[in-house]
Amino acid sequence: EATKINGSLSVLGRVIGGLAEGSKAHIPWRESKLTLLLKDSLGGNTRTAMVANLSPSRICVEDSIATLRFATRVKKVKNKPVVNED
Repeated sequence: EATKINGSLSVLGRVIGGLAEGSKAHIPWRESKLTLLLKDSLGGNTRTAMVANLSPSRICVEDSIATLRFATRVKKVKNKPVVNED
């Protein structure tokens, strides 16, 4: 189960990287259930918020830095939400 979670997070990182670059290259949405579920939120017509949880502990410095790097990449993703009118 842990390997599937790590795999999904790895694919999520690649999706975020592709979206942050803004290139028209292939985005691997279907490589993980997580990214497939988040497709409309990350690359669609929505406003999305990212919450980065950090630890003040010195033991978790590497994890906190990795989280901040990921949050910086997420911040570069630009969505253009439009009001849906029926």
